[in-house]
Parts: sequence; C-alpha cells; structure tokens
Amino acid sequence: PAAVCRVLASRGHDAPDGAKRFLRPLAEHLHDPAALADAPRAAERLARAVERRETIFVHGDYDVDGVCATPLFPRYLRGAGAAVVPFVPHRVRDGYDLSSAGLAAARAAGAAVLLTADCGTVASGPVAEARAAGMDVIVTDHHAVGPDAARATALVNPHRPDCPYPDKALCGAGVAFKVCELVGRLLGRPPEELQGYLDLVALATVADLVPLQGENRVLVRLGLRRFAATRATGLSALLTRAGVDPASVTAGQLGFVVAPRINAVGR
Repeated sequence: PAAVCRVLASRGHDAPDGAKRFLRPLAEHLHDPAALADAPRAAERLARAVERRETIFVHGDYDVDGVCATPLFPRYLRGAGAAVVPFVPHRVRDGYDLSSAGLAAARAAGAAVLLTADCGTVASGPVAEARAAGMDVIVTDHHAVGPDAARATALVNPHRPDCPYPDKALCGAGVAFKVCELVGRLLGRPPEELQGYLDLVALATVADLVPLQGENRVLVRLGLRRFAATRATGLSALLTRAGVDPASVTAGQLGFVVAPRINAVGR
C-alpha cells in the first residue's frame, strides 16, 4: 500500500530490496559469527572443554538479558556433553558484574573455564585473579569497552574498537548465541538445534532495549516463532501466568508484560 511505502521510504528503506529485507527478515540475513573479534578463539577453547569434560562456569547477570544469556550457554553446551555450572549473582549480596563472589563460586565448582554472559568487560581485577588461579576466562558481553577492558583469554564484544563485526547492536544473549553457533560448528552439531533457543534471544533483545534493526530484527522475528514450543519450562509457566499466548506473543508483550516480571526478581 502507498501509505506503507511512504513510511518505509521516510525511514530510509527506499529501495525495493531493502524494504523487503526490513519487512521479511530471514535467517540468511544474519552475519557470520566468526567476524566477532576473539569469537573463534573462544569457541575453540569451549569446544576443547566440552571434549575434555572440563568444568565450564557460566557467570551471568540478573537483568533479563543476563537471565536469558546465562542458561543459553549451559543448555546448549550440555547437549554436547559439557559439564557446565551456571551462576547468577545476587544484587545485594554479590553486587554487579563478575566479582569476588562469582570468582569464589567458580573456584568451588572446580572450573577450568570461566565464561561470562552479558558481563565481564570491565572486570579487570577478577579476570586477572581467575587467570592467576589457572582458569581460562572467556568474556562475552556487549557493554562499552574502555581502556581498562579485562585481559581475558578471549574478549568477545562487538564494541571492541578492533572488532570488524558489521552489527554492533547485539545484546548479551545475542553475543552468546553467536559464540554457541561457532562452538556448534567445531563440534559438528546441526545448526537447527541452536535455533530452538531463539526465544531466549528474542526476549533478551526486546527487554534490553537495543535497536530492533539489522540482526536484532531478524533474531526477534525468528525468536517470536519459538515461544509456542519453548524448551524453557519456567518461561512457559511465566507466559501462562502473565496471560500471554505463546502461539501469538508479540514484541510489545515481551517488553511490557513478560520482561518486567523477570527484572523485578533481580531488582
């Protein structure tokens, strides 16, 4: 319709192919995760940990993005036989980001690899302490990178100045999804298996208020279709309690009905 065409053109989608890409985002529009700086190194170390049955300690965050990114790693990696211990800090008791509490929990778990989800970029002290204790530290994050960035074994963050990744707007769960994609390639796992976790990525992307353009638009569109058959029992129960139909959930419902209930727990 002419009215829709005018709106699309006014928002910069004035070429037919670009408009079609915006209206119908597809999986093939996603970028190669290997373009993320340090992502291949992170994936190689995680794949090695899976094969050796080394304990991987996943340290997340207590907002919606962190609460979605944190289970994404263990659920996917355990499917390949990994030994994974997830950890979400308590806001009052443990504070924000990777701290001494998370480091103590990683030591208690006997972790060989400390993997962060949606945090860790500026946790220079705890990262250095973890590495001194013999752990390999893989940071996956999307927050601002400054001169005091952690010197991790691998720092996967699209905001790194030296990162050539074309889409910088991924949330923490989006970055985690990309790293898992690379791990899956190394372990020979079918790509379709990872698609089953796009509901978590969609929820995190909407809740973290990152722009719903480019890759984020693709991830959310594909993820909304996954809620009807979500693998996350708790998420399914939450949708039911909130009166949201998983078969027809919208981005608006994720942002204003579902996400606040998760944020309330951490805050």
